[in-house]
Amino acid sequence: MITLYDLVFQEDRRPSPYCWRAKFALAHKGLDYTNVPMGFTEKEKIAFADSKTVPVIKDGEKPVKDSWAIAVYLDEMYPERLLLKSEMGRSFARFINGWADVVVNGGIFPMVVGDLVDRVRPEDRDYIEESRGARIGTKDFGSFQKQAREKGLAAFRASLEPARRALREQKFLSGEEAAYPDYILAGTFMWPRTVSPFELLEADDPVYAWRERMLDLFDGMARKAKAA
Repeated sequence: MITLYDLVFQEDRRPSPYCWRAKFALAHKGLDYTNVPMGFTEKEKIAFADSKTVPVIKDGEKPVKDSWAIAVYLDEMYPERLLLKSEMGRSFARFINGWADVVVNGGIFPMVVGDLVDRVRPEDRDYIEESRGARIGTKDFGSFQKQAREKGLAAFRASLEPARRALREQKFLSGEEAAYPDYILAGTFMWPRTVSPFELLEADDPVYAWRERMLDLFDGMARKAKAA
C-alpha cells in the first residue's frame, strides 16, 4: 500500500501544488493510497524520508520525496498508463515543471499570500507568517496581496500564453489525453483554488476551459476537494 504525506490547512484544505501533482499521478495510475495530512510544523512525520517538505510517498518500505521523483518512480514501478510516455514526453514535462515552478507559481503567490496565511492551521500560523513574511519583506499580507492583484493580474494572465496557444488546438497540454505535464499545471491551479476566492482566469480563456476539464478527471477528484 502506498502512503502519501499531504500538506493540510484549516477545514481539511489541501493546497500544496506539489502534493496535487502526486495525487493526479496516483489517480492516473489507478493506484490506491492512504493520505496522511500534516502541517508545516509536523516535519517529524516525513523524517524517515530525509525530507522537510511534501509530497513524500512510502511504497511498502520505500520512501520517495519530491513530486518529480515520485512521477518517475511510479512510471518505473507501475508501468501501466505511463505519466511520461517517451523521452520526448519526459523532456516536455520537465520543461512544464520548471515553467510552472518559476513563472506560474511565482506569479500566483503574491496574489494569494494573504489568503494562504488566513487559511493556515492555528498551530502553523507563526511558521507561515515568519517564512512568507521574510519572502515578501512584510507581514502586512492583506495590503501586499491587494497591491499584487492590482498590479500583477494582467501580467500573470499574459504569462500563461504558452499554455493558451497549445490549448486552443488540443484538449490537454499532452494532446487528446491528460498526462503528467497537465498534472503539473493543474496542481498549481489547485493551490489558489483551495485557499482563495480570487479568480485568476477569465471565463473565455482556453486555460480556464482546460482547468475545468482537469477538475472533472477521475470522477471529479479535484472538483470534490475543499475549495475557498
